[in-house]
Amino acid sequence: MTGDSAAMIPATDLRQEARVAKADNLLLVIEFSSEYCAFCRKLEELFLLPMQRNSEYRNKVLIRYVSLDMYETLVDFRGRSMSTGEFAARYDITLTPTLLFLNGDGIEMSDKLVGIWSEDYYGGFIDNRIDEGREKL
Repeated sequence: MTGDSAAMIPATDLRQEARVAKADNLLLVIEFSSEYCAFCRKLEELFLLPMQRNSEYRNKVLIRYVSLDMYETLVDFRGRSMSTGEFAARYDITLTPTLLFLNGDGIEMSDKLVGIWSEDYYGGFIDNRIDEGREKL
C-alpha cells in the first residue's frame, strides 16, 4: 500500500456531479460494477484508481461508480431519484464492468467500454474514449 487516498467514489447525486463536470469542463466517466465482479476490481486497480491519482486525468475526467448489486438509489441528471438498476437500464447496461463517458447532461460522448480485455491495450482504449468525449464537450 502506497498510502495514497485514491478510492472509488459512488455516484449518488448526478446533478451535483454534473455541476462539477460542467464548471471544470470534465468528462464524467461512470463505471458500472458489482461486488462479485473480479474484472471490476481489476479495472479499478489497474486503470481507474491510478487515473484518479494522476493530475493529468483529474483535469480531464470525473470518475464515479454505480454498483448494480446494491439496492440503492441515486439522483439522476434531472433530479429524479431512482434505483441504480433503473439508471443502468437507461443506458442499456447489462454487463459489468462497463464504462460510460458522459457530458454534464448525461449524454454519451463516446462509445461505452463493456468488459475488460487485453490489459496491454485497455488503457489506450480508455484514453481514446476520453479524448473523443472531451472533443465533443
